[in-house]
Amino acid sequence: MEFTAKHCNYASQVYLDKISKAIRDLNSTTDMLPFVHKMVSLSALLSSFDRQLNNSFPVIDDKADDPTYFIAAYFDTRNVAEALWIYKIVRSLTRYILLSDRFYETGIDRYALLAKQVHESVIKSLQSEHDAQYLIYSIDYLLDQFSAFWKFEQIVKRRILKNHTFSYSEIRHYILSKSSDASLIYAKVLDAKLPSFNENVALVLHYNQALLDIQDDWEDIEDDVREDMPNIFVMAAVDNIPYNTIKKSRCDMIRKLVLSEANASVPQITRLVNEIHASAKNISIPENFAFLKSLSDRYTDTLRRKIF
Repeated sequence: MEFTAKHCNYASQVYLDKISKAIRDLNSTTDMLPFVHKMVSLSALLSSFDRQLNNSFPVIDDKADDPTYFIAAYFDTRNVAEALWIYKIVRSLTRYILLSDRFYETGIDRYALLAKQVHESVIKSLQSEHDAQYLIYSIDYLLDQFSAFWKFEQIVKRRILKNHTFSYSEIRHYILSKSSDASLIYAKVLDAKLPSFNENVALVLHYNQALLDIQDDWEDIEDDVREDMPNIFVMAAVDNIPYNTIKKSRCDMIRKLVLSEANASVPQITRLVNEIHASAKNISIPENFAFLKSLSDRYTDTLRRKIF
């Protein structure tokens, strides 16, 4: 697993040196705002390193850039090579999920073909790790577990198109199902390699992903309505405004309708954000992963500012 001259050229080694320095700087940062800023810089370095190794998938990588699992791995092992291996596997699995998601949304076979190629690369990477061999045969089981979400998403889509309304429990179930890839799949890679990992860490990763998915829904309201895809802000709004009314609106009016004071979308989603945040805060996790709970605070504060 060592990254030697056999695996990377001089330019790649330069990135490795920068990544090593960036993660050491991050480890010495205690204030959350500088920590987040350094996370962003680290994410850019990791992405550049990936491109240097010709591992990039430009079509979907904008939403796969997350250094959280790399940081968790380094903080628990203090081993950059180990953290990079985990980053590579989790990033590839994220690509697989995003490409499969696009296939289920659009029906375009190209996305399914790309997802298959990514899956094959993951299996190839796992074959070189003696202490993670069981992931080779368990990854497909984990992916099959999560694939049920895409069928569920299609059911929700059909209900939206028929102007059905959604209870708070349904909205909460939808977003926690959507974000379950974090605990079902990515967390299992950490479990295979990290000495301090436990299921509580997987839960916090799940809740953090849910907060990020809510932020994605906030940003994608217009796009999701245009493509008739489920969006929890829209799901909360249709209790008072029929979906076909929202759908027929001008693009610049969709957000105003969905978030208007005439419906319960903002109170519903605010309640959901607060509940997920409280759940993450109440979980006890090993000290090496404490930064994950600080990220929960950060994601929640960002959402509260946006929603209000």
